[in-house]
Amino acid sequence: MSEVGAVQIPLYNRSDPALWFTMCESTFKLAVPKPITESVTKFNYVVSHLPPEVALLVRDILMNPDATDPYTHLKTEFINRSGESSQQEILQLLSGEELGTRKPSELLKNMKHRAETLKVPETFMLELFLQRLPTSVQTILAAVTDLTLDKAAEISDRILEVTPVPM
Repeated sequence: MSEVGAVQIPLYNRSDPALWFTMCESTFKLAVPKPITESVTKFNYVVSHLPPEVALLVRDILMNPDATDPYTHLKTEFINRSGESSQQEILQLLSGEELGTRKPSELLKNMKHRAETLKVPETFMLELFLQRLPTSVQTILAAVTDLTLDKAAEISDRILEVTPVPM
């Protein structure tokens, strides 16, 4: 524990545990006076910042840490256990994301994030994305030739900037 310096771990991110671990790892690299590299130290930092109800997911690992690489083992198991299954991801992709008050490009980012491990064809993603847009925007986009996902989001953002849709 002699390597431990000042480290400010980010708040746990329930919606994206993999991103949270990546942020923690960046924090470990920035530790003062030198980066934190010991697996046990990383493990202890992460465990100390998990909300109790979240720690229950990996209680067995916390109670009996891996002897050789406790941090990597915890990270791998935690992400596996807390992530949605492929079936849940597909259901969420099909029905869960709504535009709400977000920009269409923000909606698309969330949808792409959900679909990244599912290998969803771009044409299907475009169809799902268009379904979540206001009818007036869908009508305008229907006239655009060679419409891609990113182009649809960009045009939708511009349309909604100048013609807000009533909620």
